[in-house]
Amino acid sequence: MIETSGVSASNKPADYGVQIGAYDSAETTSFKNIMYDEFKRQDAEKSPKYDTLTTRIESGILHQLERNNFETHALYSDTKKEASSISLKDQFKKYKEDQLLSKPGGDNFTINNDNSVDQSKFTKRVGKDLMDAGENFKNIFKDIGTGATIKYVDKDGNIKEGKKIGLAGTIVNFFQDMASGITFGKYTPEGEDAPGNALEATKHFFKKIFVDALLKDMVVGIPRSAIHVGEDAVFTCINLAETIPDATIGNCKVGQKATTEVFDDTQVFIDFVTDVIPLGEAGSRTRAFTFKKGLKGFPIVHNITSPEQGTEDEKWKYVRNTPLRKTIESVATFIPIQM
Repeated sequence: MIETSGVSASNKPADYGVQIGAYDSAETTSFKNIMYDEFKRQDAEKSPKYDTLTTRIESGILHQLERNNFETHALYSDTKKEASSISLKDQFKKYKEDQLLSKPGGDNFTINNDNSVDQSKFTKRVGKDLMDAGENFKNIFKDIGTGATIKYVDKDGNIKEGKKIGLAGTIVNFFQDMASGITFGKYTPEGEDAPGNALEATKHFFKKIFVDALLKDMVVGIPRSAIHVGEDAVFTCINLAETIPDATIGNCKVGQKATTEVFDDTQVFIDFVTDVIPLGEAGSRTRAFTFKKGLKGFPIVHNITSPEQGTEDEKWKYVRNTPLRKTIESVATFIPIQM
């Protein structure tokens, strides 16, 4: 007859996590004693023979895990470098896309739609050059007027349309800001809030006349509009010049690729130069400051700590302000030789 074991309730073998027997008969009693004595002897010698974490360490099983961990860390530096390289490549791609989208001319970017042109067809290839030249020529007059439209990539990755402020638009803004300041905010340009009390009205007076009208519109706005007009004229000439290689060596794939790379990179470089020259668009970002952010609001620091996208300020709205863009623009706009 099966009897209930009294050993299972004993705390002696339980200390080792082992359950001895399920019977309480005379045949099993001596066996239990032998097993208990053996466990006691092993504990006294401190040399356990059963499989535990201690035996795994002593037998060197975990040494292999340590070696694997070392190899993982050794390879991590190379992986990290590779990830950083990819990140830099992606930043340059974004910078190049932003520059080519902002003006007509990029072979793989069109202003009127988002589809790239089939460069294998002569009429499409040369036709796009002529169309881009025509668009840039029209932008000369638009930037003399209220301002030309540009394309940019928003924070969701969609291509949107924005608008620069032209020379005539800057002059209109100057008179509007002057009127708003002189009237202490009784008149405010569309989209702006009127001051709510006498103190705000006083601040509004000085801000509108001395900051917005005189500094932003006259000192910065008018020269920048002139820079935009000059860009349009240069890009018109570049697009016309591109028709020659596109009509000749562009008939083979190697020639098409070479022409695209050379002229697209030339356009990006010229756009970079006109951005970083005094009163260019890059300077407005790198030299911008705000007292609201404390130390982070100082020039350069304010630009560096700004997010890549999402800022609605006109200075940052139309660019993806990646670390690469921040670095090259900050360095270039503060080179003493430019002064």
